[in-house]
Amino acid sequence: MKHVMIAGNEPAILKMEEQIRRDNYRISTILRENIKKHIQHNLPDLLLLETELVEQEDLHSLHRLTQLAKSKGFSVIVILESDSLKMQQLVYELGADDFIAKPFGEETLRRRVELWLEVQDYRKGSTEAEKFQDAISVSFAELVEFRDETTGGHIKNTTQYFRILMEEMLKIEEYKNSIPEKDVKDLLRSAPLHDIGKIGINDDILRKASSLDYHEFEYMKTHTTLGKQAFEKIIEETGGSNWLNLAKDMAYCHHERWDGTGYPCGLKGVEIPLYARILTIADVYDALTSRRTYKEAYSHKEAVEIILEGKGSLFDPRLVDLFVKANKRFEKALLSKQKNTE
Repeated sequence: MKHVMIAGNEPAILKMEEQIRRDNYRISTILRENIKKHIQHNLPDLLLLETELVEQEDLHSLHRLTQLAKSKGFSVIVILESDSLKMQQLVYELGADDFIAKPFGEETLRRRVELWLEVQDYRKGSTEAEKFQDAISVSFAELVEFRDETTGGHIKNTTQYFRILMEEMLKIEEYKNSIPEKDVKDLLRSAPLHDIGKIGINDDILRKASSLDYHEFEYMKTHTTLGKQAFEKIIEETGGSNWLNLAKDMAYCHHERWDGTGYPCGLKGVEIPLYARILTIADVYDALTSRRTYKEAYSHKEAVEIILEGKGSLFDPRLVDLFVKANKRFEKALLSKQKNTE
């Protein structure tokens, strides 16, 4: 049952309680001065706060409440004595979700409460959807690692390196708006799935203990196309979502090269999606610093030197500069990985 909390002076809260009382709401009422004491232990879905916002303490109190609301996931509607433009602006600046100015009718209050409870349903549903998407991503990634025993930990490691380089990139002015904020979470959810196409590669190739010959390598290359096709099928069946489209592009493009010599399409320069260019560096760094049955692991220093050699040919030169700038973070992550596998 939804919990609506009303806080204010006694006449106001009693009137609002009467106006919105429904069988499908649980309503609690508290005096404004007692809100700090009660709200931490009895979180609502929606708080109706009657306040005048005249005293400085009123402003501080509302700001503290809206910060708590953001962290705990409930909405705040402020009930105001005035609806002046200045007061409206102040309410939003202090972090409230909405306001209602007096006098108001019962229907206005009831509909506003219903609206914000629906918003809460959407927010919570979105959170559950994200958890579901994360679970799918992890499950598929683990399935790939189970099939490809020769690259244990590669997906987790690469995703961590991808995060580091993307974070460093977004710090600087020229890239600050290059990836929409809403895409950042989806990219981190998509990165572990870049090798999903390996599920379709035969075991004798996938688990071969020595280097692949020409024909075997040509066959191995098809994991990029297989990955794209797998995501296209999921998108076709489900209608798709942003993270699936990003995952499709990363699966397809993470072996493209800056100079156009990569596969499967020979894309060149900025034809390659930016996030795929980031992933390419992360992917290669992990491959270099990881032991395989056919090679020993390179040191961090050696890996940095090899990636520098590929600047402008294999890798986006600007991203290589950022990789070098952030190389101590990569080294720290590598040492942590090595420590955990000892």
